[in-house]
Amino acid sequence: MKNLFVIAGIISAFAITTVSAASPQFPFPQNKIYPYGKTFQGAETSVIQDHFNTWKKAWYTEAGQFYALYGGASENANQRMPSGTARVISPNANVELTVSEGIAYGMLLTVYMSSAQNNYQTEFDKLWKYWKCYGKGLNGNGCNSWSGQGMDWQVDNRTGSVSGGTASDAEFDAAVALVMAYKQWGNTSYLDDAKKLITWTKQYDMSSDGSVRPGSNWNDAFNPSYSNVAAFKLFAEVTGDAFWNTAAATTLNHLRLCQDKTTGLMPDWCDWNTHKGTTTGAAVGTGGGTFGDDAARTAWRTAQGYHWYGLEEAKAVNVAISNWLYNSTYGYAGMILPGYNLDGTSNADIFVSSTYTGGLGLAMASVDDEKNYLETVYYCLRNTVGKDSARAGKGENYFAATLNILYLLTLTGNMPNFYNMTGYTDFTPDPINGVRRPKAPIGELQPEGSGYSISGFERWGAYSDKLGATVMYPDSGTSGLYLQDGVPVVATELFIGPEPTYDADADLKYPFAGISVSFDENQGYYNLSDLNTVRITYRSEGVMRFALLDQMTLNDGNEGGEPGFYLPPVAEFTTIDIDISCDSYGDFNTLTFPSWAWENSCSDVLPAVRGLKFDAKMAKAGYASFALTQVSLLDASGNIIQSMQGTNAIPESFKNQVNAHSIAQYGNTVFFNGFKNDVKVQIYSLDGTEVLATKISGQKSLDLTSTNLSKGVYMIRITDSEYSRSVRIQR
Repeated sequence: MKNLFVIAGIISAFAITTVSAASPQFPFPQNKIYPYGKTFQGAETSVIQDHFNTWKKAWYTEAGQFYALYGGASENANQRMPSGTARVISPNANVELTVSEGIAYGMLLTVYMSSAQNNYQTEFDKLWKYWKCYGKGLNGNGCNSWSGQGMDWQVDNRTGSVSGGTASDAEFDAAVALVMAYKQWGNTSYLDDAKKLITWTKQYDMSSDGSVRPGSNWNDAFNPSYSNVAAFKLFAEVTGDAFWNTAAATTLNHLRLCQDKTTGLMPDWCDWNTHKGTTTGAAVGTGGGTFGDDAARTAWRTAQGYHWYGLEEAKAVNVAISNWLYNSTYGYAGMILPGYNLDGTSNADIFVSSTYTGGLGLAMASVDDEKNYLETVYYCLRNTVGKDSARAGKGENYFAATLNILYLLTLTGNMPNFYNMTGYTDFTPDPINGVRRPKAPIGELQPEGSGYSISGFERWGAYSDKLGATVMYPDSGTSGLYLQDGVPVVATELFIGPEPTYDADADLKYPFAGISVSFDENQGYYNLSDLNTVRITYRSEGVMRFALLDQMTLNDGNEGGEPGFYLPPVAEFTTIDIDISCDSYGDFNTLTFPSWAWENSCSDVLPAVRGLKFDAKMAKAGYASFALTQVSLLDASGNIIQSMQGTNAIPESFKNQVNAHSIAQYGNTVFFNGFKNDVKVQIYSLDGTEVLATKISGQKSLDLTSTNLSKGVYMIRITDSEYSRSVRIQR
């Protein structure tokens, strides 16, 4: 009996030890200030957990699971998955696909997101088993035959077919995840497997001089986003092999040579010899020499190299990007475009993609003065949602949604180097005081009609939404005009709430905030056709956009879509000239329209303008401040017109009668006024395809529910014998 108790005690002690060893030693949130670079300390870590929960629901799937479809149906996209494995769905067109990159990302996420409340060791083990089953040459049949191989880069889990060859970045990430798993859960088998994979990677993914091959089957070009120099320094620590220190130095040298000398941007693929952008057979898709989805991850990689190891060359890569990045995006990460040419030009529309916003934005984590830019990166990532299923109609897809969380972890001090925690310090996130909040501008706010003006313009007004998240000083409905040391200044500080995720079936409410001025107290319209320039003296932080308050945009029902100009952020009062003139074709020389708005011609807009406005434009939420001391109008000869009234510099005769031709939508009915009795109606999809053409006689409206149009956004054109107008509508 005594022996039985002893045995029971031993078993009990062993059980306790096992549980203890499997408990996360570095539970999420880790909240560590990195030894080098910048750590954003104002995050809500619960949001990161929410993003991960959504990601796991959408993209993590285990063998034997059926994938849910709409309408209650389901399908088995996992037919050939080995028992006891899990994968990350990487749907290009089909949910059955997965890639080695996704498995490695999933391993990183499960190891770093694990806590006492949510321990993802089981999920980690299933992902790692999947990797072992699809180690190069095993094809899913060698789950117990793995001897250190990198994983074949793509697997079709319905058929079991593989795309041969490995991807180096996946090998690096998987090996890092294994080392971190060893430290997180105390299982030495993870470290043993990491060393095997590192050895294999050195032989098949690296050249003898330390250059990074794209994968085991390719070496025709260099992929800058594979520059995982933090991993290389870690591998040197883990294995004692100095080769990996050489690899870090060699890789950073190639990376610097591939950067554009002005912007610091690097191509997706870079020629080994010329260090210019190139195409390659190793690329997924077309490959190429632009800054695309691959290259977008590079600044994240080098930021991590600086965070963990203080690599000055890694810092230099990001510093080379930082000046161009800050200026080209107006100090706000939400203006990062989803793709660039290396010279910084882009044909992409403005919309927030986590792939670029976080990846490129993290370049600012390595600079000495990030100018609050990381706060804007955080809000963009925080307020960008991923899909809750691979086939959901809204939210980001696998690649962007996965990177969103990896970037958030890196940004907020939640991706430290568990293997060597020297130099890290703890902090407590402060989402309230750790971010900028607006306060009332300095000075005495003047009531409307006080007699004070800016360059003769008196009719100033602040405006903002009442949706709950936006906070603005002064309050909406006030003048926005302050006396500062006896000097009139138009000023505001604000925090604008996030735009909703687009949903074609929802009645979306978009936040707004800004300050405007009317040319006269009756909001009369003036013909500005003979004017060339608006001159302003201002200072600003955050994205502010100057725009004309024109009649045509209101007639179109596109308020907020006025022609405008993004103002560069400036810390001190600066005078700039904004060109509002037309070119020889009747289009604006400088002013542009938002991507969603119809682009009216300059020659149609300028004859009916009632004022100017200065809008805050932080799509995913953020802080802005703005102050204005001068606004002047200049004619074609450069003569300054100080006021629209009083001086009669723009004569009363220039006032334009409001354009009688108008089109407006209310619900699913489109109303049109001012046209002749018989009109031709044409409706186009946004790609320019005509989807409806009809003639209407004797009525001034069109019921969209009477058409066969599916729900979505269209352009409608109304034409009579003398006039034609086009506006955007939504069915």
